[in-house]
Amino acid sequence: MAIIPPSKRYRLYFDETGTGDIKAHEKDSNQRYLSVTGIVFRQDVHDTTFTSRLSAFKRRIFGTPDVVLHRRDIMGCNGVFEALKDETLRAEFDRQFIDLARSIPGPAFTVSIDKKAHLEKYKVWQFDPYHYVLTCLVERYIFWLKRHNAVGDVMGEARSPWHDGRLRRAYRRLYDLGSDYLTAAEAKTRLISRELRLEPKTANVAALQAADLLAHPAHRTWKFMQQDLPIPNDYGASLVRILENGIYDRHPRTGLIRGCGRKWLP
Repeated sequence: MAIIPPSKRYRLYFDETGTGDIKAHEKDSNQRYLSVTGIVFRQDVHDTTFTSRLSAFKRRIFGTPDVVLHRRDIMGCNGVFEALKDETLRAEFDRQFIDLARSIPGPAFTVSIDKKAHLEKYKVWQFDPYHYVLTCLVERYIFWLKRHNAVGDVMGEARSPWHDGRLRRAYRRLYDLGSDYLTAAEAKTRLISRELRLEPKTANVAALQAADLLAHPAHRTWKFMQQDLPIPNDYGASLVRILENGIYDRHPRTGLIRGCGRKWLP
């Protein structure tokens, strides 16, 4: 494929919550689910506007743009995030990140799998959880690209060789073979690379950090909805409401997020 300028291509940035071990919940009930949330940017918008906004946000809160946002460390006030033990600063962090989230152009997608239900449904055939959720996530991205006559690629965060290898194989399989809902030709037409891009935290990629902070609350809300449980009216829920109010992808005919911007497996 010819070189496509940043103003003509998109990128899906995703982060996950949970583990791909399909039987991990048998030892730890907290490991029952695996979920991925992805947000889409036109490449030039991400590399200029959004990256500059995130850098300015970090400079205002922490005094430097070199801090890499990571939800687990933020929640635990670990390392540089110890500063967030100050309630005033934490409130300002939350308020300003809300404003930043509103600037995400979208679309966004969340795909979650209940691994326990998956094992119970498929006694013999058991789709690898990472393969399953990544396939469903990229399918939805490709459907969106097709509706907008656009092309793009996909980026996630590098973890370990074992973890990264599973994600890369799942992505290549979709690119080469398609899926139940997507032909290989459609995948190749819309994806500009056969390779999944994985970057380490040290790369300080703006949209990967935003996806990291959104992935857990997005999955939690989606899980509570599936279980018909009340959704806590807290900060995480306020982030998800931003996704719901114009960022999550919606079905072009019905306008529904379910099944389009959100998918529950199996």
